[in-house]
Amino acid sequence: MPLFHDDAISKLKDDHDKVEAIFKQLKDATPAQTRKLGVQVANLIKIHMALEEEYLYPALRKVPEGEDDKLTEGLVEHDTGKLLINDVLSPKTDKDSFAAKLQVLGEQMTHHHKEEEERGGVFAQARKSDLDLVAMLKKMAAREKDLKAELKDGDLPISEMNFAEPAKSEA
Repeated sequence: MPLFHDDAISKLKDDHDKVEAIFKQLKDATPAQTRKLGVQVANLIKIHMALEEEYLYPALRKVPEGEDDKLTEGLVEHDTGKLLINDVLSPKTDKDSFAAKLQVLGEQMTHHHKEEEERGGVFAQARKSDLDLVAMLKKMAAREKDLKAELKDGDLPISEMNFAEPAKSEA
């Protein structure tokens, strides 16, 4: 698989740009377009978060540049996104709340992306480290290919949480 990115961080930043571009398209979308774009962006985010959680975040926890509080906050933000994504992709989600849930997801993702990309964020931490971000990109590309194949076969499994336990929370 040809690589169009310099390293894992440039690939993840490109993913952020793609996600944010889809959320901008949603602002003027018809209900039918909203449904299609919503499913598309939800699955793109699921794949992106899987790559970060399987490769970047664990690698950063093992190097001095990785700040545990930033990594934990990022994973909690992932959980928030996953709760919304699981709801958006659920056949039980009614058409009246679908667009609103996507809007909140978009706002949450924009906030999360900003924090990952800011000075001192996890992307900057990775760049300062001695992590082999080119090798990580290759692993990510292979995993992304597998996840996209899984998606073509139906749907990706429901996103698992890092910290949140929605079935155990009480209202």
